[in-house]
Amino acid sequence: MAGSKDGTEDRNITDADRQCPQMTTYRERVQNKLSLHPGEVVGKQWKVLRFIESKKNLAALKIEKKNDPVPMLQFELFILLKVEQSKKCKQFCKVLGKGNEGDYNWITISLCGKNLRALRKAQPNGKLSLACGLSVAQQCLKGIEELHKIGFIHRNVAPSTFAIGKYEGEHSAAELRNIYVLDIGFAHQYVKPDGTLKQPSPKPWKYVGPIRHMSRNAYMGNELARSDDIEMWYYMTVELIKGGLPWAHLRDAKLVFEYQKACRNGLALRELLGGLPAEFVDIMKEIDKLSYKDAPNYTEIYGLLTNAILFSGKSEFPYDWEAQEVEEFKNPPAAEEKKEGDEKK
Repeated sequence: MAGSKDGTEDRNITDADRQCPQMTTYRERVQNKLSLHPGEVVGKQWKVLRFIESKKNLAALKIEKKNDPVPMLQFELFILLKVEQSKKCKQFCKVLGKGNEGDYNWITISLCGKNLRALRKAQPNGKLSLACGLSVAQQCLKGIEELHKIGFIHRNVAPSTFAIGKYEGEHSAAELRNIYVLDIGFAHQYVKPDGTLKQPSPKPWKYVGPIRHMSRNAYMGNELARSDDIEMWYYMTVELIKGGLPWAHLRDAKLVFEYQKACRNGLALRELLGGLPAEFVDIMKEIDKLSYKDAPNYTEIYGLLTNAILFSGKSEFPYDWEAQEVEEFKNPPAAEEKKEGDEKK
């Protein structure tokens, strides 16, 4: 379906803004007696123009004005198509269609399920089990590594920028165990066309992600590199498994930065990593020795995560959310119950 997006150019970018708008499935529309027609406004900011995809296809629709001062959609499309060429990574959505409609460009990509932030919060204790969290971290790192291999850094690694696949019955059960990288519109090409490393910009991009996941370079205003993606991934992993970060209550970026520096040793280190496998200390050391030009030792980090899973004595599968996702598919929550739950969140 093609559509148009209304909004001002100057506004604060939130996690919700960076979420892929998700189309309801044909099954959901029938169950809820919902139909969409040209001219109908969806989600307060999307207007249906006409159907251009079969309603039996599941897809996420993304739209952008052709004259947008910061065009991200074409850039995101370029990256997704480049990843598809490698045919080695399952962590990225597939491009199902692309085109333009009036003043807008659009793409449709494979539809994802809930993001890791929502899945973590949905757990009874607000955190993922150890083996599940470590396994998920490996998949997230694979997606980041693939992005690095094609010459880009993500620059906004956080739980809300990763999601599971969409479950639509037993035939799609594997999607509950696959993690997808989202929101690559803020990515940056760190290499030149000839493959050599670009020099750091004197006026680097300003970090816009959550301050609790920012790297130390992000706070200092330095050009971000592969090492910063890995540092943000590290904080995200700790948060997923422990349920939070020790500086999560802070709203001042400077205080978060000081806390991050303190967590490299002593009591603060134990506060950050207490209860986690010893391999997390080794991973931190791998990250902290990286400079702007260095490629992370992904193989070493994968090995440390694998060891941590083995020594945990637990199985990484099934993932913590699988049973709940299947149950919700079979028995969708009533509209009123869902609304009430969203308001509480």
